[in-house]
Amino acid sequence: MNRYTLGKIVKFFFHWHYDIQVTGEELLRDETTHLVLPNHTAYIDPLILFSEEWWLPICPLTDESFTRHWFYGYILRKADAIEVPDLTKVEREKSKVKSRESKAEAASQLSRIAIDSLAKGKQLCFYPSGHVKTVDKEIIGNRRMAYEVCKDLPEGVRVILCRMRGLESSRWSKLKPKQWKWRRTVTMIFEDHTDDLRAWAQTLDRRAFNEKLENWYNTLT
Repeated sequence: MNRYTLGKIVKFFFHWHYDIQVTGEELLRDETTHLVLPNHTAYIDPLILFSEEWWLPICPLTDESFTRHWFYGYILRKADAIEVPDLTKVEREKSKVKSRESKAEAASQLSRIAIDSLAKGKQLCFYPSGHVKTVDKEIIGNRRMAYEVCKDLPEGVRVILCRMRGLESSRWSKLKPKQWKWRRTVTMIFEDHTDDLRAWAQTLDRRAFNEKLENWYNTLT
């Protein structure tokens, strides 16, 4: 089974449970290379993104712990995921004195992997926050990957932001209290912010750049 067939099957089953409404999908239908940067509301949103855009060969960046899982690993291999080192594992393997430096070095290596992949024409997706949100707002903090990639973005790459809503407090979310609903409305909004992100990465420091992203993700729609 190839990724396109799998994506259509997953989409079919998701639409039994979710009313998925997508805006701006046409931005992904040109022939350029895309970097998709979504917010991370719940564990299941990567699968929803994968199934809705089944026709686009988006390669997610994912750490090795997921690629070695029997189920997630199968899905990720079908999605041509790019395996990267698990930062938490890197930190444990280094001494406590050097853990901060080693983590920063490993994060920069991930950024280089992303930049090189985009330069080769791969459609790429990763989450700037690096984790499922645990509070009502998307918090990126001092994460460096989106900043470093946009600062050294290869020519011809379009950066598409994706804002997802509707999975908060679902069974797949970390937010409480959990709210069971048989039918959930999930919205996905895609917007092209290539010029903005290039400019922010060149003129702002990392924290200010991330705050710009946070403001966009946390805009109520």
